[in-house]
Amino acid sequence: MASNKELYKILGVDPSASDAEIKSAYERLIADNPEGSPLYPRISEAYSILSDMDSRAAYDITGKVGKSGIRKHRDAGSGKVDKVRYSLNTLFLAGAVVTTVLFILHMSGAIGSLPFYIACGISLLIKIAEYILRLVP
Repeated sequence: MASNKELYKILGVDPSASDAEIKSAYERLIADNPEGSPLYPRISEAYSILSDMDSRAAYDITGKVGKSGIRKHRDAGSGKVDKVRYSLNTLFLAGAVVTTVLFILHMSGAIGSLPFYIACGISLLIKIAEYILRLVP
């Protein structure tokens, strides 16, 4: 199974490559290696992992992939993590609404800029916490 940075080597891209660069490299390699080619399964596996944000993040951190080429299934305790992520996403949505209202009030001159900046910062921190929880197995 692929490990370390082998998936990037298979596609011929740098680990800092953008999604567009990864897709372009995949399309170029698939055109040169049709489905019957011995390299086709490795190219497809590399692209399936690197094109998915969650799988790529897990691969970049651990350098390994699950048996099926994607992240391993979460254990039974992950229901709590999913609930926390859902709650954080709900809070983020509410924060986005509050931030929008504060922006409109700020632009109309009704309030200063500080409440708007505070709301933006809180929303950003909530989203960062949610992204960190995506990496919890």
